[in-house]
Amino acid sequence: MKVLGSVNVNGENKQLGVEKDGELYKYILGSEVVGVFDPNIMADTLIVFRENTLENELSGQIRDEITQVIETAGKEEIMKTESQKEQEENVYDRQMGYQKTIGTEEKDKKSEKVDASQKKGRKQEEPIRGRKQKVENTTGDIQIKQEVAMDTMATDMDSIGEKLEKAGVIKGADEKNGKLGIVESDELDNLRDENGKRLEGHSSRYEAVVITNKTGKDGKPIVRALDLENDTQEGTNPEEQNYQVRQNKNQPAKKGDVLTRLRVQGQETIGIEKGQYGEVEVYHSANKTIGGNGIEGNKSLDKQLETSHSKNPVEGMDEQTQKLSQEYQDGYRSVEASYQEAKQHENAQEEPCEEMRQEDMDGNPNTSNHNHVDDTVEKLMQNGEIADKFTENEVREMVERAWENRDEDKTLEEFQEDLEEDIEADAENMRGERGM
Repeated sequence: MKVLGSVNVNGENKQLGVEKDGELYKYILGSEVVGVFDPNIMADTLIVFRENTLENELSGQIRDEITQVIETAGKEEIMKTESQKEQEENVYDRQMGYQKTIGTEEKDKKSEKVDASQKKGRKQEEPIRGRKQKVENTTGDIQIKQEVAMDTMATDMDSIGEKLEKAGVIKGADEKNGKLGIVESDELDNLRDENGKRLEGHSSRYEAVVITNKTGKDGKPIVRALDLENDTQEGTNPEEQNYQVRQNKNQPAKKGDVLTRLRVQGQETIGIEKGQYGEVEVYHSANKTIGGNGIEGNKSLDKQLETSHSKNPVEGMDEQTQKLSQEYQDGYRSVEASYQEAKQHENAQEEPCEEMRQEDMDGNPNTSNHNHVDDTVEKLMQNGEIADKFTENEVREMVERAWENRDEDKTLEEFQEDLEEDIEADAENMRGERGM
C-alpha cells in the first residue's frame, strides 16, 4: 500500500493509503477501505466514498480531509501505485537482473583464470554454467472456474484427454491423467512461462489450462496454460447459435451461443458458456456441418461434458449422447444429419421447440420419439369434450391436416391452443349427433 498522508479521526492520526486492484484504486484509512477511484469512468473525480459502510460513520469534516489528502497527492501520483502483482514482477525482474549481472561477473573472472592457466600451459577448465531457475505455476496462482476430468468421454472412441493428446496439446502421464481447467482469460496474467515471463491471455472470455497430477512446492497441483486458439469462424461472434445437448436428461436440448469457442484441431472445438445459475458449462464439438438444405455450414453440434462442480447433476456420457459423436461415421455428414433433424423442430423465427430432446438431433430418425403431431393428438385427447365426440384416429386426421397448413409464425403452443378451440367448436356443433 502506498501511503498518501494521515487523517485525524477522533483525535487519532490514521494513515491514508492507496492500493491498486486490477484497474481500480482503493483508498484505505487505517485498515478499512473508505473509497475507490476508477480512472476509466471517474475522470478527475478522484474518490467515491464507499456506500453503506464508512460513509455513514465518517463526519463531513473527515471526508473533506480525506479528499484534501488525495487531491494534494494528485491523480498522476495515485496512478503510479503498483498492484501486488506488479510489485512482485518488478522484484522478480530486479532479482533476475542481479543474477544475470553476477553471472556475467563470474564468467568474466573464470575467463581471466582460463587465460592465466593457458599461459602457464595448464589444461583449460570448463566454465561452470549458472542453473536456470525452474518456474512453477500451480492452482494457487489462478482461480479455476471449472474442471473436466481427462478421462471424460468426448466421443464414443476417445476421452477429452485422448483428444488433446492426439492434437499434441498435452503430453506425459501427469497431464493425461489430470484435468482440463477453465479460467478467466485475464487469470493467465498470474502465470509465467519457462523463462519467467508473464503470460498474456487472448481476447476471449475464457482460456484452458491443464491441471496435472503433479504438485508444486505449495502442495497444490501444477498447471500449464494450453495455447488453444479461438475458433474465428464462430467463436468471436456471440450471436452465433448452435444446437446443444446437455447431459442432464431433465433438461431439453437447446439452441444457444457460447462465450468462448477454442479450437482443438481441425474442426474440433471446445465451447464454454455460463449456465442458468452462473456456473461455467463446457461443451465439445467433434466436427462442423458442411452446409446442406437450409444450413449455412460451419455449424457446431455441442455436447456438454461432465464437469466437477456444475450446478445441475450430470449423468455422464450415455448411449444416446454417444450417438451424436460416433467417430466411425463420416463426421461432417453425421453432424449435418443431426442439424437437419433438429431444424425440423424450429418455427419461423428459427426457435427450437422447448421440448426437443437429444433423440431429436442425433441424426437417426429411428430414435426420434418427439413428434409434434403425436404430442398434439395426445394433448387434445385429454380434453373430455373432444374425446367424447371424436375417436383418436379422427383427431389425428384433423391434426395432420392442420399441421400441413399451419401458420409457421405461430409457436407450437399457439398452434395447439387454436386447434383445440376449433375442434371444441366442432364438438359443440355435433352435440346430440352421436347418441346425445
